[in-house]
This record gives sequence, structure tokens and C-alpha cells, in this order.
Amino acid sequence: MQSFYRIVYLRAWAILKNNWRLGFFGLFVATLGLTGDFDAIVNLQNSDIISATLTNWLNIFRNIATIDFSWGMLPDMFIFIGVLILMAIVLVLAIASQGALINASNQANSKKVLAPKSLFDDLEIGVDKFWPLLSLNLLNKLVGFVFVAGVIMPIVYLLSLTQTNTAMDIIIKIFLFFVIVPLTVIVSFVTRYGYSYIILKKQSAPQALASAWTLFRFNWILSLENALTMLLFTILYTMALIAASAFLITPFLILGYLVSNISALGFLILMVIGSFCFILLLISAISLFGAYYTIVWTETFLHLTSKKVSLSKVHRLAARHLPRLVE
Repeated sequence: MQSFYRIVYLRAWAILKNNWRLGFFGLFVATLGLTGDFDAIVNLQNSDIISATLTNWLNIFRNIATIDFSWGMLPDMFIFIGVLILMAIVLVLAIASQGALINASNQANSKKVLAPKSLFDDLEIGVDKFWPLLSLNLLNKLVGFVFVAGVIMPIVYLLSLTQTNTAMDIIIKIFLFFVIVPLTVIVSFVTRYGYSYIILKKQSAPQALASAWTLFRFNWILSLENALTMLLFTILYTMALIAASAFLITPFLILGYLVSNISALGFLILMVIGSFCFILLLISAISLFGAYYTIVWTETFLHLTSKKVSLSKVHRLAARHLPRLVE
């Protein structure tokens, strides 16, 4: 049997390579937070557009009653409102791009190269399904935020104040490790499959959650393996990006040092060009990563919902070395 990962990952790369325009969607999808499906347990970092927008609005409602308004504050207020409007636009594009990538990945299974017009159609589908997709994204972020801010962080803080390992402390630690943390990760998996059910199966948000839970329940080992594989890929990709950035920036720094003794203008020009090249590299890398990450999970969903047999790496290793365990 051909490896599940060889099928899904190579297929996702082929889709992205033949349809590099999908990187445009990937740039916005990356703002949703693509640091792995275990990001739910560190959701307080506000590393995504949804968490940042929610936090900003909460801060507004919390501080609006205590602010002493004056005419001199109007420019700052307009700037702040403008930033919120910009974040709202980015949020809409991010959610719509998420739906567009899922639909484009599905279409690419029958068409090797997608027409430019079809990409706009994919984006339109993402816009049409904006509210169901947003509701699942909010559920994922809120569950992680509530458990981390309301349960895990206070308990960890209280435990840090005690110097003894009593039976109750051990029970609480076991509860955190085996109940709360897995629950936040499970919600992340279920909502990720739910996005595909909304776009590809035309289901409502509640129906998508129910279907996604069933799919995850029967494929939880493979889902966990895939998430760990993508986490490893993310680490390696980040290391490669750091190395590429150093390789790109070093010549400009050396030339800038040599030119600075001759011409200040030449030094400034080199620094501007180097900064532009670095920003271009960073945007391109983020765009490709965001697109590839979403396509991989969409291809995983398509593979799991097809009639093909999908066995996890653990199952295949057990079948090879300990066949009695899988009989």
C-alpha cells in the first residue's frame, strides 16, 4: 500500500507548483495563525488576525467607559478606527481565502492547472461561506482562549506557588495533561475538517462540526500524525527560511560596509535594496507556506472521505513488526 503521506504531500506540492497564484490566498490565510494545530494551547499570544481583532475590540469596550474624551483625541481615534477597519478587511480576505484554497484544491484534483478566472470563482465561494467559516474559526480560537486563560494559566500559577507535590496537585496536573490540553487540540482538528465540509459538502456550521467530529473520531491517530508531521515541516521550513535570509542579507551587509566609507548615499541605496529583497523573500515564503499548509489538510480531508483505505504510520509499522496487534 502506498504511503498516505507520500500521496497527500506530493499531491499538495503538485497543486501548488502548477497553480502558483494560490500563493496570493496563502498570504492572507497565514494571518489566521498557521503555527500548527497545537497552537490552541498557546492561543494567548495573539499571533493571528482573529485573536488580535477580538482582543482589540474587547479592549475598546473595556476602556471606553473610563476614557475622558476630548477634541484633541479625535486624530488618534480616527487612526485607531482606521486600523480596526483595515484589520476587518484583512480578516474578511483571510477567511475568504481559506475557503478559496479549499475549493481550489478540490478542483485541482480533476484539473492540473486552474484557469485564472476560476481563482476568482473560488474567492467568491469563500466570500459566500464567510460566516460559517468565521464561526468555526471563532469557536477554535475562543475554546483555546477560554481554556488557556480561564483554566490552564490560573491553575499553573497556583501550582507554582506551592512547593509540595500533594496528591491533589498530581491529580490536577493529570487533569490538565489528559483532559484540558487534548480537548483544545481536538477542537482544532474538528474545526479544520469542518472548513472542508462547509466548502466542499455545502454543510452548515453545526452539520460540519458533527461530520468533522465523526471523521476525526475514526481517524484520530492519522490526524495526530499528520499534525506532528506538519509541525516538523514547519520547523524545518522556518530554519530554511532563516538560512535563506542570512544568505540573502549577508552580501548587502558586506557591500554596505565597504561602500559606507566611500558614499553615504550608496550605503543607503544598498540597505533599501537589501530590505526590499528580504521583505519580498519573507512575503513569498509566508504565501507559499500558508497555501501549502491549507492544501495539505484539504487533501487529507479528501483522502479520508474517499473510499481509499487510509492507515496511519503507527498502524503500518505495527502491521509490519507486530502483526498480531492489528489483526
